[in-house]
Amino acid sequence: MKSLSFHNSGLNLEKYANGWLFQSQRRYHFCLFGLILALIYGLTHLSILFIENRTLSKFENLTSDFSLEWLTAKPNGTKVELSGTPPNQLEYFGLISLVNLNFDPDRIINNIQTTETPYTPSQKLELVMYSRGSTIFIFGSFFSQEQKTSTLELLRTAHPEKTINDFSTLKSDVVASELNFVVEYGTSLLNGLPDGLVAISGNTVRVTSHFDTQEATEKIAAQLMHDQPGEVDLELNLSYPIPLFKPYRFGVFLNDQDSRLEICHVADAASQNRLISLLNSIIPDQDLSCQIAHGTPSPVWSDLISQLLEALTNSEETHLRISDFSVIVMSKNELSDQVTDSLEKIFNSSYGEEFNLQILSNTDEFTQLNPDFLRITKDLENNLTIFGTIPDNSIKSLLLDITSAYFLKEEIRDFIQIEEASASIDLELIATGIKSLTQLDVGELVVPEKGLYFSGKVSSSEKYDSFINHLTSELNRGDFISNVEIDKDVIPLPLLSAEECRSGISEVLVDKKITFDSGSVEINEQTGAILPDIAEVLMKCDHLTWEIGGHTDSQGRESMNIELSSKRAVAILDALVEEGVTSDILTAIGYGEKFPIANNRTEAGREKNRRIVIRILEDGIE
Repeated sequence: MKSLSFHNSGLNLEKYANGWLFQSQRRYHFCLFGLILALIYGLTHLSILFIENRTLSKFENLTSDFSLEWLTAKPNGTKVELSGTPPNQLEYFGLISLVNLNFDPDRIINNIQTTETPYTPSQKLELVMYSRGSTIFIFGSFFSQEQKTSTLELLRTAHPEKTINDFSTLKSDVVASELNFVVEYGTSLLNGLPDGLVAISGNTVRVTSHFDTQEATEKIAAQLMHDQPGEVDLELNLSYPIPLFKPYRFGVFLNDQDSRLEICHVADAASQNRLISLLNSIIPDQDLSCQIAHGTPSPVWSDLISQLLEALTNSEETHLRISDFSVIVMSKNELSDQVTDSLEKIFNSSYGEEFNLQILSNTDEFTQLNPDFLRITKDLENNLTIFGTIPDNSIKSLLLDITSAYFLKEEIRDFIQIEEASASIDLELIATGIKSLTQLDVGELVVPEKGLYFSGKVSSSEKYDSFINHLTSELNRGDFISNVEIDKDVIPLPLLSAEECRSGISEVLVDKKITFDSGSVEINEQTGAILPDIAEVLMKCDHLTWEIGGHTDSQGRESMNIELSSKRAVAILDALVEEGVTSDILTAIGYGEKFPIANNRTEAGREKNRRIVIRILEDGIE
């Protein structure tokens, strides 16, 4: 039988079957085995790469919340190799504990250099509890989970109707032995206040709150001082009526379907009722409120607002913002000639002659009111402006509180809009950003959905290094971008030193004395003539915190003297605020007969002991 062949195809199967590879069965099996080995090696190599990348990724995710600049991690086969020199024993043991809890120790190659440097724990606890409206905010650090849990439970029990927003962290380097009672005491103080702030720093507890009447303020102050433990340093900043940010502000957004009142400050109940009535006709079916505060920037404040509202009633997508003597009208569209003429007529009359009007219509400036991010800018004189949208008023109030606290300033121009649908914000991260912004001579902080963006200028390389070191110590890498430059032509506004401020008060009072008529809390003519000069000094020194201390002689009951000295100190505080001093830098307290400076047995001595002392809070009792 003939073998099959295909002469015309060009493919000779017989020849192919008798080729080199198949001539030897051994050679064929050897090549096949090599091919299988190569395939196994390739798959193994790919598996190792996958495993080591997965392990390294898991390790990086685990340690991303920790500041471990000293640590280097790299893949080594199926393992992760660690190297570096830790700054102290605590960081080394903390890392090793973290690794052993989450990884098979056999998959970690530990080449970290051991260190003999011990870790010195900080004794200082920093905690802030802030109650505002229907919300309690908590910032800072607890030293244990047990303390944090018990504190939250105390707050929930005392305030079941309030939402607790907890931004606190655990700070394991705080020594807990003698600090638990301070936190418990501070929590009990917040629970006893209608609204307010309790700040704990080490063994110092600072209480800030406000009340409707002077009597309520004095009653709470006396109670807090009576219950104060001997181991606690208590600082009180209590005021009445409700303190508002200076300058006076009014803000409204006018639109056909979604007009809204943003802020409204008035001087008295009559103005309050009149403006609410007018606003109700413009913005129906909304719960509107105007807050009463000390003084007023102008006798025509409420009249001017009424006139402006009537002129702008039919405007669309228009913001009216008034801050003391500055009036801004911003409109997305070009204002009609009729509206523009009405505005100019108002400001050419007696209503507007004190005020400065800016009209921005159909311009890019309008978009600054509703950006997709939060933007805080400061100039050389620490003038601050905030633009952006946030989800609710309580967060806005807290943001303004944080900003004014870090900059020791109340005069903040805010163009913040409340949009419930806007993205939530990380207040703790923003607070860190605001704190960092204080180090720039001129600058801007922008907060998008994630991260912080800094731009601006500082006057020296030393300031620049300090700013960068502060950012890297306060924030994780990747949480911020800095575009700050050094400009030696920038000349920051110089601040008076504490000694210069102290001397300024002493010079005013060198041959004068703040006095009251016998048994009276009314400011007399002599004292009234002194206060403008004192206010001028305090306004130059508003970066410091001042105490107005009232003192009496020993005649009369001790409780009566405490009450009398408190009322006189509050009267001086109110008068200085009327002169333009920021209320947040002032604290009034009555010491009664507790700290005499002369012999109470003589009339001359008693006369010296009846006094008002204005001092920087860091000073001792004079």
